[in-house]
Amino acid sequence: MKTFARLALAASLAVSTAAVADTVTIKYDNPVWAFGGDGMSVSHDSGATWLSSGAGEFEATVVSHTGGITDANFVDNKNDLFLYCYDLLQTIGNGQQVTYTVNYTGLTARTLDFLGAVNYVLNGNSNTWSDPFAWLHPGGTEIGAAIQAGIWESLYDSGNDWNLGTGVLRVTGLESAATTEYALFRTAVLNGAVDDLSQSQTMLLASDSSQDQIAGHRSTGRQELPEPASIALVALGLAAAGFARRRRG
Repeated sequence: MKTFARLALAASLAVSTAAVADTVTIKYDNPVWAFGGDGMSVSHDSGATWLSSGAGEFEATVVSHTGGITDANFVDNKNDLFLYCYDLLQTIGNGQQVTYTVNYTGLTARTLDFLGAVNYVLNGNSNTWSDPFAWLHPGGTEIGAAIQAGIWESLYDSGNDWNLGTGVLRVTGLESAATTEYALFRTAVLNGAVDDLSQSQTMLLASDSSQDQIAGHRSTGRQELPEPASIALVALGLAAAGFARRRRG
């Protein structure tokens, strides 16, 4: 009975966790670009070309969401959801609708380091950020393209020089204005005094069938409660554990 109680409790907790997973369904704009896509080519050291087209920040509309996430957690508003690609092995299209699972701890340390450098530059070369979501508000095609290139560099490469032309991932054909912007971010990320972006200010929108995306997360300070069904499952597991103790006594 003791073993059964442990299994019942473990199962209830596992189902509870799955039941409260946050999801977001979004519809990408048509065209998908927030500020337009800048031309670039991205290749892997295996010789594969992963991208040969425009790249930059995306924009979408939140259609619905489930779980603990609320409207207030979206940085701007539901009709202006800004995103960067975090997956070069899958695609999305203009006007496409996708349901994502929200991962609040999915960004690598290198990505948080790079986005902190972006914030540093866009907030006047300062660690005092008047806009902690400046990385989502580039305000132009070339800056958005430079941020997107740096995000891919942070995810797929591991070199300490942050050089887009060397390493596992190579970005070429970046337009001159975007190259200039990336040089500013690169200088900042190589500066050890620049603060990293907080993981809590990000959401990784993950999908098995569509391109993963990075969005911002604005904390509301609310403690979200589990769904009633999840509470009942946890209670069932605890009751089983208590029954086992009484039988043993």
